[in-house]
Amino acid sequence: MSLLEKYVLIQENEALRFARECFIRVGVPREDADIIADHLVLASLRGVDSHGLIRIPYYIEGIKRGLVKPSPEIKILSQNPSHAMIDGGGGLGIPIAVRATKLSLEKARRSGISAVGVRNLGHVGMLAYYTLMAIREGIIGIVMANSPAIVAPWGGVDRIFGTNPISIGFPGQRGKGIVIDMATSAIAYFKIKLAAMRGERIPEGAALNKEGRPTTDPKEALEGVLLPFGGYKGYALSLAVEMLSSILLGAPSSTEIPSHPSTQGGFLIISIDVGSFRSYSDYLEDLDRLINKIKRSRKAQGYQEILLPGEPEEREETKRRSMGIPIDMETWNLLLKTAEELNVAPPRIFGKTG
Repeated sequence: MSLLEKYVLIQENEALRFARECFIRVGVPREDADIIADHLVLASLRGVDSHGLIRIPYYIEGIKRGLVKPSPEIKILSQNPSHAMIDGGGGLGIPIAVRATKLSLEKARRSGISAVGVRNLGHVGMLAYYTLMAIREGIIGIVMANSPAIVAPWGGVDRIFGTNPISIGFPGQRGKGIVIDMATSAIAYFKIKLAAMRGERIPEGAALNKEGRPTTDPKEALEGVLLPFGGYKGYALSLAVEMLSSILLGAPSSTEIPSHPSTQGGFLIISIDVGSFRSYSDYLEDLDRLINKIKRSRKAQGYQEILLPGEPEEREETKRRSMGIPIDMETWNLLLKTAEELNVAPPRIFGKTG
């Protein structure tokens, strides 16, 4: 079966319209609804489907259950020229994280480097969204967040950490750059949910069942525990994310976060203005030199090309902007149900595959 069998295709503008209207209907201010729509659609365009349009019904469910607020009161608790600490008021995480990122970038332009932390906010979505914001400003962005506990520490079988993602973005030529965006678990939690919905298996070494035995069954994994990527190395990085986005910020630890796709622990962005350290043009020349060395290096057997972090997503974005965003039928049915409940016109289908 091909990857795109039994999918509907929708265009970017229809996806944006639908997402925006859904969030406005549940009391989200238009400006915030625009931000959330842009974020979720970009995630779907880049092939990060686990953080894309499928999140719409879950974020709305989070609002209805009182886990997140549609229009929160956001407060800056403390700040100086290179730092700020924000209380998100329990609101939807994406627009709050965007505000925090903009503030961090402003401070970095003035001070050379800045750090902005947020606690008391909902799920912040695809972390690459924020590092891409930094890249467009010629700034290095380092972003992380802790999430509901689903991952065991190395050598354990209990849920202690979330998937605890981290993203690092390095600006390059023409507003593009290198984008590292990854969970510290062997697989993202929502990718397992998608695999379960689609009847697919998950990779070996990614999860244990509830008895603590290895499994490739996504349903067993959801009942059990995920594993850190790379053994003890991923565990160490997950611990670092937990320390920086929870302990440092006074945000809930992963074990204290309600388990729902709309929730998050803490959010931290560190911004580094390249021009404060050296000539930006010299930085770009050195970066291009490094990229050329990587691209021209010898390929291992079975590999035709060496890709940079973020390149697969960038190519997928170009492809999907042209052909449309593929939505599997399980996700499509969830979106149709949300459309009916909110009395919003569903996205018009651009085409079908399979």
